[in-house]
Amino acid sequence: MLMEQVLPYKTLAQQNRQLKLTVGTGLNPGIRRLHRPNEDSLFAFQGTQTYEERLQSFGVLMVADGMGGHMRGEEASNLALRVISNSIVPLLLGNAALSPDALQELLMDSVRRANEVLYRHNQQEETNMGTTITAALVVGSTAYVVNVGDSRAYLYHQPGRLHQLTRDHSVVARLVEAGVITPADIYTHPKRNQLVRYLGEKATVEADAFTIPLEAGDKLLLCSDGLWEMVFDLDLERIMCLPVAEPSQVVEALIRCALEGGGKDNVSVIVAFVS
Repeated sequence: MLMEQVLPYKTLAQQNRQLKLTVGTGLNPGIRRLHRPNEDSLFAFQGTQTYEERLQSFGVLMVADGMGGHMRGEEASNLALRVISNSIVPLLLGNAALSPDALQELLMDSVRRANEVLYRHNQQEETNMGTTITAALVVGSTAYVVNVGDSRAYLYHQPGRLHQLTRDHSVVARLVEAGVITPADIYTHPKRNQLVRYLGEKATVEADAFTIPLEAGDKLLLCSDGLWEMVFDLDLERIMCLPVAEPSQVVEALIRCALEGGGKDNVSVIVAFVS
């Protein structure tokens, strides 16, 4: 099942403009898990393709947070990103004639394929490894975002507004939606790390999809819960609007803030500046 959302505040005319991405990435084991396997994985790739006789840039950005114990989480997150990237990047580099709808479906299909691979592995090996996934395929001036689990994608849109694009598939998110707890309670609730949906759990998976028109000055943030549980949204917004030249500087500031906040989990961050 596909749940899709299109942000309303941009015009369709802006989607024809060619935009450039500058990407920074960061991965930190955190403080409490310093000497344990890092269960987070991230992937960032940029290239160009020809579509309708025009050259356009694209970027593939992904964050995955694995689970399963005994290095299974690390294996799960790595495997998911490998399956998804191998499904997407060769087609784009091969100049496949993909319409906007086809690009969204390509991303969705790759996530479904990753789920199938993980589920089949679990059945064959009698394991229970799984992973979250938040992926953004940026082509031209549009970002196609898909997520399963509680890794997040945000859009910083000037002047000074940070929007959470993805929905958490977690017990606490459902409790917030039902009005049982407040949004502030998710950071301390005893069930805050319990997911209701992730890759590898079932033979099929339901993912959320979002189509995001971009414009110059926007910034994308993809991260695992090791960041957003340690750094509240107001601080995320403050750091995302820092007047710095490179996204790597924002990544460093975000990871530093997560560690200062306790560093309870692995921290994965991807920041992309749109220009």
